[in-house]
Amino acid sequence: MSIPPLPLRDLFEGALALAPDERAAYLQLRCADPQQRLAVDRMLAADRSEDERLLDQPFDDLLGRVGEPEIEAPMPPPGTRIGSFTLLDKLGEGGSSVVFRAEREHSGAHQQVALKLLRRGLYAEHERRHFRDERRALAQLRHPGIAHLIEGGVTDAGVPYIALELIDGLPITDHVREHALDLRGRLLLFTAVCYAVDAAHRALIVHRDLKPSNVLVTRDGAVKLLDFGIAKLLDTDGDDATHTHSRAMTPAYAAPEQFNGGPITTATDVYALGILLGELMTGHRRSHGDTRTPSSQISLDTGPGVLPSPPEKTRRQLRGDLDNIVLTATCEEPVRRYASAAMLAADLERHLANQPVVAHPPSVGYRTRKFVARHRGGVAITVAFLLAILAALAIALWQASVARAEAQRSASVRDFLLRVFSAAEPAGPRLAPPSVTDVVRAAIVDANRSTSLDSAVRIELLSTLGRVLGAQGDMDGGVALLDANWKAALKALGPSHPTTSMAALELAQAQTAAGQHGPARILIDALLAQTDRSRDADFGARVLSASARLGVERFEQARALDESQRAMELCEHACTPQTRVVVQLTRGNALAAFQHDEAAIPVIERALALQRTLFDGPHVDIADTLQSLSRAHRRLGHLDAAEGYARESLAIVEASVPDPHVRRTDALDTLRQVLIDSRSLDEAIALGRRIVAMDRATLGPDHPGVATSENTLGYTYAMANQTAPAIEHFNSAIAISERIPDNVRKIAIYRANLGNVVGRSGDSVTGARLVQSAIDALRGLPEPDYGQICSALEKLGSLQRNGGKLDAALATFTESDRLYREKLPDAPKQWRAVTLVALGRTHIDRHEDSDAERRLHEALASVTTPAGILSPERVEARAALADIAHRRGDDATARDLLSQVDRETGGKRPALGTQLQTYIDSLSAAVMPP
Repeated sequence: MSIPPLPLRDLFEGALALAPDERAAYLQLRCADPQQRLAVDRMLAADRSEDERLLDQPFDDLLGRVGEPEIEAPMPPPGTRIGSFTLLDKLGEGGSSVVFRAEREHSGAHQQVALKLLRRGLYAEHERRHFRDERRALAQLRHPGIAHLIEGGVTDAGVPYIALELIDGLPITDHVREHALDLRGRLLLFTAVCYAVDAAHRALIVHRDLKPSNVLVTRDGAVKLLDFGIAKLLDTDGDDATHTHSRAMTPAYAAPEQFNGGPITTATDVYALGILLGELMTGHRRSHGDTRTPSSQISLDTGPGVLPSPPEKTRRQLRGDLDNIVLTATCEEPVRRYASAAMLAADLERHLANQPVVAHPPSVGYRTRKFVARHRGGVAITVAFLLAILAALAIALWQASVARAEAQRSASVRDFLLRVFSAAEPAGPRLAPPSVTDVVRAAIVDANRSTSLDSAVRIELLSTLGRVLGAQGDMDGGVALLDANWKAALKALGPSHPTTSMAALELAQAQTAAGQHGPARILIDALLAQTDRSRDADFGARVLSASARLGVERFEQARALDESQRAMELCEHACTPQTRVVVQLTRGNALAAFQHDEAAIPVIERALALQRTLFDGPHVDIADTLQSLSRAHRRLGHLDAAEGYARESLAIVEASVPDPHVRRTDALDTLRQVLIDSRSLDEAIALGRRIVAMDRATLGPDHPGVATSENTLGYTYAMANQTAPAIEHFNSAIAISERIPDNVRKIAIYRANLGNVVGRSGDSVTGARLVQSAIDALRGLPEPDYGQICSALEKLGSLQRNGGKLDAALATFTESDRLYREKLPDAPKQWRAVTLVALGRTHIDRHEDSDAERRLHEALASVTTPAGILSPERVEARAALADIAHRRGDDATARDLLSQVDRETGGKRPALGTQLQTYIDSLSAAVMPP
């Protein structure tokens, strides 16, 4: 009877279990295939290796020691040109690739990158397709904690390459030892790694090879993840969703499913993170199948700097929560691990905050210990207080009187709510139930009339009602109520009472939302002086956040970024989760407001993750955060991600609030802005019409919000080259605004938009007159709005230039540039770039090529949009430089510039607008005739 053949792994393990002199006979009996026998012999030889770090090597290196070498593409020497890069020197190599330092000249500056060359050429179509998928996935992966893709392609010899951000840093294990980080420092650094990994997972990318050499820490302490080139798209519809290349791992950090051919999921990376976490805390790497706790593996003779503290102290620190967290992350079964890297990070943050962790088995005793650890001072005071109660009957009686007062307070609030809802109930037939605004206004009347409400209770209730009134769209009514409420608090309770301070903060925030920035700044600065003397971190963080949000509105860049960061630091340990959400959203939105969207996105994502733990299911506050994420991704050009967040937000809002509702218009507008940028103008116009109708129904026909919606709809029609409806809606916005007192600024903005469309439709005289009147009105404001003045000057200059009035256009654009430099130094750089490009093109029309080049290069230098993200200003500047080169007869330079334009625009050309597309097409026809 023949013996059935065994798999290669079973043969290797069977031979390994025998004495060396018995293996040959065993293999002769069980392994008839010569090639299989050779592979087993090589595996046994590798096992006999004295290299203690064998499992630290990538699996493809190990495989090269036991299998036949693959045919490799020859590696080029330094000095070779790969794409637009020149190889400088070799940084490292593995079984599948060689990494070089390379450089190129980019936008007038030398740029160095890490250029990864694959050893194997791509000759089969499925290989090329896989490489394109991988490159496309990398291009979409934008996170400050991940080395980003710069370029990718295939050489003429068929060798694929990827150019990545060059990182100067140390492996995370070396960094923590060199800087002797304590346990808290190591955990905070590791949570940053987790959030970077989670960002990749949400982009549907699994790393598969997380290890210290792929997790670097820069000189300034920032985490950077490397080598996402081996990751694959998570395609749930294809075979690749459950299979992986055997080489995409390093055995020491690989999950069990990577060895046994199981599905590769985000849990695979969680396993590697668990191994890495254990190594950071103990100095030792866990082996596969090890069920011992990390604290039990700490050696007393560990070298200096390896452990975060002396061995005995480290054991005490790890025992319990951290042991359980590592064991949970490194479970053999993927379903028993953390569901995501973010959940692992959140559990570590809970541990740092002395809160119960998910990984610990729940028990009353455990949660009690955590409570005591978080509130040692409060618990000690409580114990002393209870002892005092037992010692003195008078204190007990006093406590009883306090309880009665609280009961009376609760009863008065209960009676108040009952009266409010009874008053809001219709006395007779009506078409619809009372709205939120109806109930709020009834509550305001009752609260002011009530004689049973305590003064502090009345002020707290009116603060809440004023905030709700503003959220329902009545911003002016909300401000008026909150102003009266704050003054009543000053009179009844005094300026230092906490309820008075909170009433002042509510008023300042409402003033900011309503555009009353001057009074809001005075009030917030007074609160900041008050919080400097207070120990209430929660309230202090909220005041700093309110000041930062006002700083964003007033273009106070340095102040907004500083105060939002200080709020984050203040809230790191002491704030409630609700305040942490406020602080994180303020920080993220401040970063986004000043063109730091890449840094903003992970901060907003953390706020979103915390919100999801606070709310049981979808919530309108989550919808607001999704809108912030959508706007940040839209500004970066990630239109697919932006649209996804916008549609998720809209779905939550539509399921949460009635139709019509002001919350719906906010969500619809977020989606509309994405559709405008992607030039889906028909759908954007349809949404705009819905928004106008909804605003009229919820806010009333003469509300400022309706005018804003009419203006935006007019702008969308103008982009679609539908002049008549654009003019109609701009006129509607102006008509509404003229019926609102003290509304000069808005009227001027809408009139400038109207004049621009009228002028472009052929009536340049009327258009220029309208825009000039808007500029005069904006200049005459008590606090001139220089951002809107510059925008109107750009419109006027364009009309003048299109009408052939080049001297006037040059003067107008020069004035706009002066205002940007002198009055708006903190404004987004792209704003000034629009004026600089317009100046450059005006100089071209005047045949002043040297002045034009100076302005256009200045525009390119001021554009801060990341490479790979479409910037119309950058595109137009390069096209105009190509125009100058062509006029000089230097068509080679012109062709190179237009090629850069083609690469940047790709399939995004519709987003440039008709005029710019026509300009580029005419240049291309002249420089590169068919």
